[in-house]
Amino acid sequence: MSADGRWIRPESTRKPVLGGARRGGVGLGERERDRAAAVPAQPSPGDRRRRKPGPPRVPHPARPALRADWLPLLAVLLVQGALSFHLILSNTAFIDEGTYIYAGYQEIAHLRHGAPVSTYETFFSGSPLIYPVVVAVADFLGGLNGARLLSLVFMLSATVAVHLTTRRLHGSLAAFCAAAAFVALGPTQFLGGLATYDAMALAVLAWAGYFAVRLTTGGGYPSLVASGLLLALAGATKYAALLWVPVVAGLAVLAGPRGSLRSWEAWRRGLLVLLTFAVAVGAAALAAGERYVNGFNHTTLKRAPGHDSYGYVASEAARWVGPLLVVALIGVVVQLVRARRRGGAAWPEFWLAVLLLLAGLMAPVNQIRIHTWLSLQKHVDFGAWFSCVVVGLVLARAVLWLRGRLHLAAGVAAAVLVVGPLAWVGAAQGREMYGEWSNSKEFVAALEPYVVKGEDKYLVENYNVPAYYLRKQSNWQQWHDLVAVFRRDPATGQMQNGVPAIQAGIQAHEWKVVVLDFTQTGATDKAIQPTLKAAGYRVVTVVKSGEHGRYTVYVAPGYDRKP
Repeated sequence: MSADGRWIRPESTRKPVLGGARRGGVGLGERERDRAAAVPAQPSPGDRRRRKPGPPRVPHPARPALRADWLPLLAVLLVQGALSFHLILSNTAFIDEGTYIYAGYQEIAHLRHGAPVSTYETFFSGSPLIYPVVVAVADFLGGLNGARLLSLVFMLSATVAVHLTTRRLHGSLAAFCAAAAFVALGPTQFLGGLATYDAMALAVLAWAGYFAVRLTTGGGYPSLVASGLLLALAGATKYAALLWVPVVAGLAVLAGPRGSLRSWEAWRRGLLVLLTFAVAVGAAALAAGERYVNGFNHTTLKRAPGHDSYGYVASEAARWVGPLLVVALIGVVVQLVRARRRGGAAWPEFWLAVLLLLAGLMAPVNQIRIHTWLSLQKHVDFGAWFSCVVVGLVLARAVLWLRGRLHLAAGVAAAVLVVGPLAWVGAAQGREMYGEWSNSKEFVAALEPYVVKGEDKYLVENYNVPAYYLRKQSNWQQWHDLVAVFRRDPATGQMQNGVPAIQAGIQAHEWKVVVLDFTQTGATDKAIQPTLKAAGYRVVTVVKSGEHGRYTVYVAPGYDRKP
């Protein structure tokens, strides 16, 4: 390890295409220096006469393929894999998992055979043709566990991205600390075991950030194009990822030796990243059509406010990423002190640290604005990825400062005292998040004898999970939720919706199976219970599942188990 904490100095062998020459002028990468050192210099004739004969110089050995800083990263990845893998096997499908995988199967059938498909683009918070299709393939190959392992792969790649990004900016020790801090977070472990949009969108966004930094530290136009296109892909995968587009563009402006708020070259890099992103998004929007635009507005841009208080949303965000952001804030203060003392190039580093700290605050602030806690435990991890770069820097500097004044063991102990409690709390939070939904194994088993492919209709609260597990013996058109039910009265031709539509369908025995669990639509469940009894529906089973699940299964008169 060198004095500045770099196990290996991450210098590129290429001159930056968009950022001018590298500070220091020579622009030689480490490989060129090693190669030059390995070749003996040719002595002048005078040197030949003066030098005494001796053994020939032994060239420096070539750098091994496995770099020293990859071994600590491998250890971090193994820990991350273990923490998320034990979650994968601990519960049945979450409602979002069932929704996306089931939708993916429908989209694939539509692409292959033209089969009818629900208009998911009007209410999904991401394109149904990206992640749902990818995860359906993973589910086909490996079942639910295969779909969840895909998320683990995405999250492992995000950890690699934060390591490489921090390594380019601050060296290998800071990169190791940043990766360890990211893995320690409960939301990181949770997303690594959950088959939803978030893991893929976060991974793609992370690599967009990496290429933005690479653009400023030796990368050329390929890095520029990669960053812009990956930004567009992350936003299409999950619309919420678009919140961090300005952050990635800011990395292109402030990161690297040529980063500056006063340099037109730096601003040009950021604007070109945004231009690439805008062109890709514009082309995708034109190809997708109006329904995608309406879905984006409904789920993201003009999302209806929730009913959670400011304090509740803020407290939940603080519970998940608050300690990490406090350490990042300390890093910003350290950078400010350093900039005031040294000036010059230290100021862009300070503003970069501020940008990365603000990135960690974006998700909580946005969801405080719309009064909703929904998905906050997933969204905070997007911003935390950026803030971990600052956390890695401040931990590395603490290690080196204590090493110089006390001992290396003191510096390592200080880093462990920060990351260790984060990991301990994060592991508990991951288990807590994974236990928030009930195990549906018994419920699906109780419902299975009454479900058969055909024309029968099933009214099931949060039907996505049983529809996913029973997809081989049912059609998607047979399943209906209690949230938005529309029905045309056959006598008058008038459209009915909500509770009146459900009650009319019950009275006409249109719903062969009705399942209530008194959670998401508790008021509706209570309103239709008397109608079920009056219409002759009978309770065939009540299934308890965990602490939260209690499913009451009604069947229509004359409807019985299927052979």
